[in-house]
Amino acid sequence: MISRRILRVKVMQVLFSHEISGEERSDSLEKMLLMRIDKTKQLYYVYLQYLIEVCQYALVDAAKRANKHIQEESDVNINTTIAHNSIITGIQASEHYKRILNTQTISSFIDQKLVKELFKKLQASDKYVKFCEIKKHAKADEVEILRYISKKIIGASQSLDEHLAEYFMGLEDDHFITLHSLQKKLKDYAEMDEHLFLKSFLLEVEDIEEIEFSKDLLSNNLNHRDELNKIIEPRLKNWDMDRVAVMDIILIQLAVTEFLFLPHIPLKVSLNEYIDISKEYSTSKSKDFINGILDKAMKVLNDEGKIQKLGRGLINN
Repeated sequence: MISRRILRVKVMQVLFSHEISGEERSDSLEKMLLMRIDKTKQLYYVYLQYLIEVCQYALVDAAKRANKHIQEESDVNINTTIAHNSIITGIQASEHYKRILNTQTISSFIDQKLVKELFKKLQASDKYVKFCEIKKHAKADEVEILRYISKKIIGASQSLDEHLAEYFMGLEDDHFITLHSLQKKLKDYAEMDEHLFLKSFLLEVEDIEEIEFSKDLLSNNLNHRDELNKIIEPRLKNWDMDRVAVMDIILIQLAVTEFLFLPHIPLKVSLNEYIDISKEYSTSKSKDFINGILDKAMKVLNDEGKIQKLGRGLINN
């Protein structure tokens, strides 16, 4: 499944939309959350397919060069190694991924002109030139070039962003978290069994616990809002709740929700996750503000015995 960081961001986005618009009913927010998660997963697969298409374009490029009436020196002995990357070939052979391509109509998002543009940028890069010079690639080499393509070629393409923005509302939010997830999962290839890697990489293992985590986080936040605010407000010192940035309040509320109502999540994990999320989605001063409020809230709740974590070490780790 996609990471809990992404799930936390999805819950945060749903709550922010609810607070700003005030139009969505509470009972419809879970449905909205699940729809957003599905859309994010679809974007993940679209980026993955662009990664495959860019690698496979090496074969298309080689065929076009071979068919030229007048060939230049650069048209002879074209290196197509990237198209045979073991990760790419493993994905293409996966029956699960074939079903994804059909059921989620991933091919409809692929623009072949963009694929060509992305490949040409890759082809002109020093990273790709050095990759082609290696005669036998280790797993680490195959992972490194795919991570480079996803981050520096696909992730840096304004043309691709403009194209996908027509289909994915809020792309600016999901762009980073989906590509980051893709790159992070690629790192596992050298350390995991290939079969298990593919199941994880293709999100084939639908982890019910992860979906339940996001639903529990949302429902507990909504159902205990008054209790959360009674904990948070005294820690604000000279600030009134309505004067604090909406995003900051939501992040603080979500962290405290995890402190109190998600017993399997370590305190420090919750604390660090929301501080990190604030760096991306709130103001430059929010990190220290949120950290200060949560530290105080955590201490008081601990002293009052209100934090009940299941498992050894969950309170302090």
